[in-house]
Amino acid sequence: MPILRLKLSCIFIWFICVLPAHSASPATATFACSNPIKVGYNDWAPYAWQDPQGEAQGLDVELMRSFAQFLGCDVNFINVPAKRSHQMLKAGTLDVMMGATKTQDRQKYALFSEYYRNEAVRLFVLDEKKEQIHLDQWQDIFTHKLRLLVPTSGWYGNDYHDSQGRLEQAQLLVLSPSLDKSVQMLYHGRADLIIGDAMAVPYIASQYQGVKLAPLRLVLEENPIHLMLSKVSMSALQLTQINTAIRTLKDNGEIARVLLKWQQISLAQQTNMSRQNHTQEVRYTLALIYP
Repeated sequence: MPILRLKLSCIFIWFICVLPAHSASPATATFACSNPIKVGYNDWAPYAWQDPQGEAQGLDVELMRSFAQFLGCDVNFINVPAKRSHQMLKAGTLDVMMGATKTQDRQKYALFSEYYRNEAVRLFVLDEKKEQIHLDQWQDIFTHKLRLLVPTSGWYGNDYHDSQGRLEQAQLLVLSPSLDKSVQMLYHGRADLIIGDAMAVPYIASQYQGVKLAPLRLVLEENPIHLMLSKVSMSALQLTQINTAIRTLKDNGEIARVLLKWQQISLAQQTNMSRQNHTQEVRYTLALIYP
């Protein structure tokens, strides 16, 4: 009898300990995947863009595919302008938007996932001028009278926002219609510095032959980046499961692998950098976007 009780006790403990652990693994069967998840994106390399074959490509696209695969879901990427995508998310004709910064206004119509990466705003100079231009603080732009190239759309941090009028008065502000145009203008000597996303600027520059940029150490802004889920078409349970996917892919290194891959793609084509400097910059920028 004592032996029988011991065996029964062991079986009971096994059910308590093992089965809950198994059920805590991704419950893909309970995720509502009868239809593909509709994900909106606009062209913003290297995070997302549409290739010539009409397929979505980019860092955020690759991560979203990984999240969907973890959940056992298909995903349908829809290329749509940024403003329109927010309206579609409100209406529930889009389920998810990627690369989102959390704001109070957006929380009125969207659920926000846990952050899956960070974004950083930095300053860049032409590679051949990296030994001539050094900034320890934002004020040095005025002290050294450096002309700053800024794309007209985007958020570049409080330092720039608070100084925009002063930059204009000092004739140190050069506006451009896009990041692509900013890179070209910097190359042709229209300014001394360019401001922008830590990964997007070197990636865009890498697309233009002969344009090599070097980042300055000063970091102007850092923000966590999330997925946005439509409150109309997505549920709180689905948000919880997506968060599970994000946490799992953080823990197993998949997110870090994808970030490092795209960071290397951005910087590898900046061929004027030494191998040592290239490796150090990859690690430094990766630490900013995935602490």
